[in-house]
Amino acid sequence: MAPTTLRASYSISAPTLQRFNAVVPQGERSRVIEAYMQQALVTKEQELEAIAAAFMNDPANAEAIADEKLWDVTIGDGLENIPE
Repeated sequence: MAPTTLRASYSISAPTLQRFNAVVPQGERSRVIEAYMQQALVTKEQELEAIAAAFMNDPANAEAIADEKLWDVTIGDGLENIPE
């Protein structure tokens, strides 16, 4: 299946956009913007993963993590199928 493309509209300061348009040829702009977005996503995902890892490894959160594991056993208890 071919990837879907979407059009989007963003507000960018005039000087920045003018410089970008002057430096990046017209046929390459979407590809360049997409590459910048992908880089930004990788950076943000790494930041979130680091925060999650810090939480999971912080001894102060051990009790909350243990409580979560206790609740996990209820996932397959069948209570979501109780008739009303």
